[in-house]
Amino acid sequence: MKNYKFHFSMLAAIMLLIISCSSPEDVDPDPIDNSNQPIPLKELFKDHFPIGAAVTPNHMDSRTPHGRALIQHFNSLVAENVMKPDALQRVKGTYTWANADRIIQFAKENNMLVRGHTLTWHSQTPDWFFYDENGELHTPEVAMKQLEEHITAVVSRYKGDVYAWDVVNEAMFDWDPNGQIIYREDSPWYKIMGPAYIDSAFVYAHRADPDAKLFYNDYNSIFSWKRNKIFDLVKRLKDNNIPIHGVGLQGHWNVGTSIQDLRTTLELFRGLGVEIQITELDLSVYLSPNEPGSTTYTEQFNMRQRIAYPEIFRVLLDYSDVITGVTFWGIGDDASWLDTPGRKHFPFLLDEQLQPKPAYLEVQRLIRR
Repeated sequence: MKNYKFHFSMLAAIMLLIISCSSPEDVDPDPIDNSNQPIPLKELFKDHFPIGAAVTPNHMDSRTPHGRALIQHFNSLVAENVMKPDALQRVKGTYTWANADRIIQFAKENNMLVRGHTLTWHSQTPDWFFYDENGELHTPEVAMKQLEEHITAVVSRYKGDVYAWDVVNEAMFDWDPNGQIIYREDSPWYKIMGPAYIDSAFVYAHRADPDAKLFYNDYNSIFSWKRNKIFDLVKRLKDNNIPIHGVGLQGHWNVGTSIQDLRTTLELFRGLGVEIQITELDLSVYLSPNEPGSTTYTEQFNMRQRIAYPEIFRVLLDYSDVITGVTFWGIGDDASWLDTPGRKHFPFLLDEQLQPKPAYLEVQRLIRR
């Protein structure tokens, strides 16, 4: 689970608070034409970019509601957890492929792309990657050899089946508006060998599958103190001929997220000449963590998402020349990693019954104009 905060511009916050206090008649966007039947997401965006969802092996059944929703709406999949190091190689040298294989097979049967997530991360990685039998950090030589073996085994197995990999995940330090700290220094990978592990991971992945697209992936990446660090990292890798093809911007946002921050970020990375993917999109209905929680999708929540979702996709469409994928971090509002007891975030375009929400139809109207 990611540790992140909600961020939003003051202007956006004020506007949305005004909206939330007004009657629907006063602030409703153009009325939805209810005679319009929802068009599957993958069809809506077929001329722009693939639309993906994060899944579990239990979703890989076309007879279930989740399986049917995936087939209807999505043309790309990513494993939420079962391709992470602790799922594939919890015990050194013993690989457990079955769950990941189920996702690959489902994608093949339904003509879907697969993103791989993730090869190198400080979290959800077994201790043996980092520590010896005495609890001491490995030497750089031992740690790098183990990382190379893991990446080579995983990428080689899915060569030709996984078209893109999040090679390194969340390596940059977060809460540092002054920009003094660059890397996540508490990461065991960083403690062992500094930022060299990032370079090496990309080299190992490219050797295992020269045709795969390789991404650096991180959250809070649209905010200035973080995006500039990510930009510098990706530029350094490119300048040193390290095989990196793009940047994954985790879209863990909310209805008050600054559209200008998003646009500025996309413009910055477009200028770097790399692919951009929105890798973990979910749009919480709350303006802040302090807002009272609810387990009911209220009209206020509905109004917020009807405004915010089209605004976000309007920007993404403006950059569809460099955006090569948009992946939701889930399928529908029935389940989200954001949810806690008494507080559901309702972050998707499909509701708890996996049916299109009013915000979905607003996005559809945007594209069909």
